[in-house]
Amino acid sequence: MAYIKMIKEEDAHGDVKSLYDTFRAPWGGVDNILKIHSLLPHTLKPHVDLYRSVMFGNCPLTRRQREMIAVVVSVANQCTYCVHHHSDALYRLTKDKAFTDGIRRNYKALELSDTDRIMLEFAEELTLQPGVNHSSSALKLQENGFTDEAILHITLIIGYFNFVNRIALGLGVELENYWGNDRYSDPSKQMSHDPYK
Repeated sequence: MAYIKMIKEEDAHGDVKSLYDTFRAPWGGVDNILKIHSLLPHTLKPHVDLYRSVMFGNCPLTRRQREMIAVVVSVANQCTYCVHHHSDALYRLTKDKAFTDGIRRNYKALELSDTDRIMLEFAEELTLQPGVNHSSSALKLQENGFTDEAILHITLIIGYFNFVNRIALGLGVELENYWGNDRYSDPSKQMSHDPYK
């Protein structure tokens, strides 16, 4: 159980019901990370808008890179909820469970391109050491081919996942009941974090 009240789908009325109808996931319900907003419904849509902007909007990063950052930040924060959701998204993108499991366990042990490794090192560094000077990391990203636009996008994704990890952890957001023993969802069923067509 979450640490605060969440309005269930069947108990929703007014603005909450309208938002739930809008953001109902393909599995039939509303993901718990959205339901946790139900006591302050005006905060739900801006959250979803930010998520969709950084994870699905036009930018220099691939969807694979975005989900890799999401998983590395969530692992660093020990956020089980987001690790499940975004490693599942990464697996659906790559069709490579061994790779996805490797990102979950220890990305440093994987064979990655230099650009991806530097990107993930920055994601971990900014998450675990937010107060240090990151100018050398920004320079390293630039020297390895990342444009300033891409560096901004990387940082926005890191910031978003630190934000959402703290919502999940701080309020005890639990995983939904559709997760398998292997910590993945049923690949034959559509998920809200599937790549947009």
